[in-house]
Amino acid sequence: MSLHAVFPMKYIVKEAHYARLCSTKPILTVNGQFPGPTIRAYHGETVYVNVHNKAKYNITLHWHGVKQPRNPWSDGPEYITQCPIKPGGKFKQKLIFSIEEGTIWWHAHSDWARATVHGTIIIYPKPGTSYPFPKPDAEHKLTVVGADSSYSKPVTRDYICISPGQTVDALLHANQEPNDYYMAARAYSSAVGAAFNNATTTARIHYNENHSPTKSPSLPYLPSYNDTKAAFDYYGSIKGIPEYYPYKVPTNITTHMIATLSVNIVPCPEGQTCGGPNGTNFASSMNNISFESPTIDILEAYYNHISGVYDKGFPRFPPLVFNFTAEYLPLVLEIPRKGTKVGIIKYGSTVEIVFQGTNLVAGIDHPIHLHGTSFYAVGYGFGNFDKHKDPMTYNLIDPPLINTILVPKNGWATIRYRAANPGVWFVHCHLERHLSWGMETVFIVTNGKRSDEKVLRPPPDMPRC
Repeated sequence: MSLHAVFPMKYIVKEAHYARLCSTKPILTVNGQFPGPTIRAYHGETVYVNVHNKAKYNITLHWHGVKQPRNPWSDGPEYITQCPIKPGGKFKQKLIFSIEEGTIWWHAHSDWARATVHGTIIIYPKPGTSYPFPKPDAEHKLTVVGADSSYSKPVTRDYICISPGQTVDALLHANQEPNDYYMAARAYSSAVGAAFNNATTTARIHYNENHSPTKSPSLPYLPSYNDTKAAFDYYGSIKGIPEYYPYKVPTNITTHMIATLSVNIVPCPEGQTCGGPNGTNFASSMNNISFESPTIDILEAYYNHISGVYDKGFPRFPPLVFNFTAEYLPLVLEIPRKGTKVGIIKYGSTVEIVFQGTNLVAGIDHPIHLHGTSFYAVGYGFGNFDKHKDPMTYNLIDPPLINTILVPKNGWATIRYRAANPGVWFVHCHLERHLSWGMETVFIVTNGKRSDEKVLRPPPDMPRC
């Protein structure tokens, strides 16, 4: 049974006028909706989406958390796996669902269009199967049962923490006295001196039974906006369900990597005014390389053996070793190299990556997203990663299987996964500003030996560069 078996979905990218906070302005939308339309699919289904760009700007769409086995052609990041869909252009995108069940999302992956061009993806279990959790009984507390479209052991929480790029499936049992009750959310921000919207947003749970609703329900408890301990207490409480995952946590690692995540500065171009410290321009980097996007997409260059588009040799380890989380660091360390370096990973490798935050310019948490795979979040810590001591703290029994991990401010996070999806896959910070500054790289997973371990052929309507 398919939810989209007869006709592909139609996504028309166009401007529409929306009113928010007492003002009306044109915004970029899909089908005139904000948020955009929801995609509903069953486990293992393939869905087609016809994208027609009727806007004034280039656009690409990314299906965040969809593994797209052997099909990087429809993954979406601009100049990584495709050139943008130009105004007036069309592209039929193929969404291959494989192991996903639960909630993920889709969003624009070009410039800053993600702010309004985004929507939900809901993947149901195969017809005739059930969910692996019981009905909750938690008195309006949230019972978390999944993260990033993978099931997790049910855990009841007073609050949940979601970094940019992440999704959570949670159950709420409406078993209280009929009334109105507040739901509330606010930003978590560990940056010092960085402006952000510190307002608390609310919604109401309204019981349909006859009652006189409270005019001002009490607000639920939320940790402080900069309570890093509360954020990572939450992440540490999420445990996986190994029997529902496609493979066990890798223990025999063949590819080790440590990647530093830094905010940087670069000289301000002549004749411009820049907003960085002392008139410089902000940048960001992974392993001291601030990524520069090419003008031909890397996937096309890789598949068709076009030289000069990217360089191999993204460093497996930091090229500069220092006290990454020290309070004061030499200014010379703040200027990164620029380049389009990618990492080559052999098909079938078992990979461990330690993401190490640094305190260059300004330490902050970084939500790191890998395209084309889910990974096990096996460890978190604060300070500099100790390769002798910290692996002893890894959870190799029941870590969650996710696609985006929050690396703590001036700390580290470790992931493990099996590189079994050939293709070109983007790796980046999901803070839009850091992405635009260069905190990203690309992993190319080589083809395997068998025919079902190789990248599929490109579709005939790939957007031209």
